[in-house]
This record gives sequence, C-alpha cells and structure tokens, in this order.
Amino acid sequence: MGMSMAIIGSDSIPQAPVLIVGGGISGLALGIALRRAGRAVDLVELNPTWTVYGVGIILQANGLRALQRLGLSSACIAASYPYAMSLHHEEDGRPRAARHKPSLADEGLPASCGILRPALHELLRDTALAAGVQVRLGITVSTIADQPAAAEVRFSDGSEGVYDLVVGADGLRSTVRSLCFAQAQAPRFTGQGCWRYTLPRDAQVQSALMYHGRQARVAGLVPVSQEAMYLLLLSEEPGNPRLADADLPDLLRERLRHFGGLIPAAAQHIPGPQDIVYRPLETQLVDAPWHRGRVVLAGDAAHATTPHMAQGASMALEDAVVLTDCLGGSGSLEQALQRYTARRFERCRRVVEASLQLGEWQMRPEPGSDPLALLRDVATELMKPA
Repeated sequence: MGMSMAIIGSDSIPQAPVLIVGGGISGLALGIALRRAGRAVDLVELNPTWTVYGVGIILQANGLRALQRLGLSSACIAASYPYAMSLHHEEDGRPRAARHKPSLADEGLPASCGILRPALHELLRDTALAAGVQVRLGITVSTIADQPAAAEVRFSDGSEGVYDLVVGADGLRSTVRSLCFAQAQAPRFTGQGCWRYTLPRDAQVQSALMYHGRQARVAGLVPVSQEAMYLLLLSEEPGNPRLADADLPDLLRERLRHFGGLIPAAAQHIPGPQDIVYRPLETQLVDAPWHRGRVVLAGDAAHATTPHMAQGASMALEDAVVLTDCLGGSGSLEQALQRYTARRFERCRRVVEASLQLGEWQMRPEPGSDPLALLRDVATELMKPA
C-alpha cells in the first residue's frame, strides 16, 4: 500500500487511524469528536472547493446539545438566530396556532436556532482543521477491501491507504454505502420538493413563521441571523420533474402567489436562479446494522430524512457524538459498532417516519390527523439524551 499506518488487533476498538468519507456536517463533527478523543483522522471530500449552498438550516435543541459536547454550542449560537416557537398561519396569513418548542434551558441551550449553512460549515471546518483532521479534497473512495485486521482503501486519484475504520458520511448518494451495503434500498422520492433562498430579515420574523396553503404547499420564513432569514417552500411535485435552473424564479413565484401574510413581501426578493436552492425530497433508512466489518455509515448515508421535522443536521451531529462514545468504550470494534446502531436506529427511524408522515398529510390530508401534535411529541422525545 502507498500509505503505511500502524494497525491494531482486530479484537480491539481502533485507536487510529480512522478514515471519514465526506466533509459535510456529519463528517466534520465526527472528525472533531474523534480528534478530541485522541484519534488520528483522515477525511476525504469529493467537492474540490469544499463549499456548501448558501441558505439556512435549523438546529434543534438536541443538535445544539451535541455541539455542546464538541465545545461549539456557544460559537454556533452566536452566529445564529435562537428562537423558541413556530407560529403557524392559514394561507392568507390568519393565525392558526403557536407551537412552543421543547428546550434544554437547564443545560443552557435555546430551543432551536436558525443558522446560515455556510456559517455552520465554516465553524465545523475551521475547528476540524485546527484539531488536526487531515483533509484531502477532490477525491473519494473507489474500493474498500475490508480485511480482518484493517480496511484497505483505494481512492479515486489512485492513492491507497490502510485504516482501522472507514466511516461513510458522504450523504444521500453515498459511495461508501454503494460499495459496502449492496442490499440497501435506493433513496426514494417522497412526492415533494423543497425550495429555499436567503433574503434580508423582516423585523417581524423573530421565530419560524409557517403558512399552510392550498395544493399541498407550505411556506415558511426562518431567521438565521440579525440581518438574514430564509424562505422555504414545500410543494408537491408529481413525477419528480426536472426543473431547468433558468426557470426556477418564475416557478417559485407561481407556487407562492396564493400566500398572504409576510410571504408576498418576501417574494419580492426572489433572487436569480443561482441563489435558489431546489431539491426533490428523497428519503432513506438503511436497515440495521449500520456497519459491515470495519465500515460504518453516519448521517444522511444511513438515515436521510425530509425537512418536516427540521432534524437532519441535528441527527447528523448526534451520530458523531454517539459513534465517538461507542468507539471509546470497552470491547471489540464489532461490539462498539453494534452499540452505535443500537443507540441510533430507533431514534433516527422515528424522525424519518414522522417526517414522512407530515409530508403525506400535507399532500393527502386525513380526517383527525394532527401534524402539530406529532411535531410536539417527537420533539419532546428527542429531548432525551441520544
């Protein structure tokens, strides 16, 4: 092999090195956690510029708790807009209900916060590099030979390495999953798409504002800093159409035209197509266990969810903390990875399935359904430690 590294016995939990494939939220958080536990970490990221799209995301209290374990919650909160409730409205802007989010105030954490994705990426990236994570950009894995004492990896640039553990944190289209989890079902389109763009924050937007419209559409405004907020729209998109970038502004205007409240003013700020992020909503939950020998999945590679619970980033952060905890325990690597799946699977399944149910109710309302109660119940469950 082109890279010489010490290998410990296969009956021990690995101490170093670990390879993380994917430099997003899950991979970076895991790299930070492992370095702080004393592990050597290599990380490869396929995107040669290591950039992320410039809209906002939501971190819930449980995700902030995971960041607190990494020593990053204060910095994250300072770069974000904390808020404690979601205000729900009818399509025309009339108030429908207020949902107070469960919080971890006793742990010094807000109920949630909106943050620009580039700001979170910069925080995690800079912390990972400062912690000593060794990063290579523009490459991914091409083969993984899982041997009893090591995982032998060939990369897409032809280089090779030997690792005690390989973590697939490379997202919904995970290369690691395709190489090592052949039986995993492909991601499934849910029937909806998600539109987002960033705009100046209206002074009235001090929490998440949600507007429930016709044609299975839900629009929202979420603050991400004192200066900025983002607009999101969930819309039914039958047949998963391929939308031309040049058409995105006009298509978004059409989908927003029936909304009242603060949405018409926000729609005046619809940017050019390069600043609109549209994604078909796809989901996947890999069957347990989430490891094969010395290869394990984390984040969207294992449990991609839709944004209805706003838990995707928080689940990825929890994965990083829990996997590091499990690797630091007693017993073999196999036992550590079994503990990881045991601690994560049902919690992630609950989020994936609840998010799917919320989307189904938006597209096909059912008599007696109570989306706000489901949101409340699952959010309360997630206040329990991961």
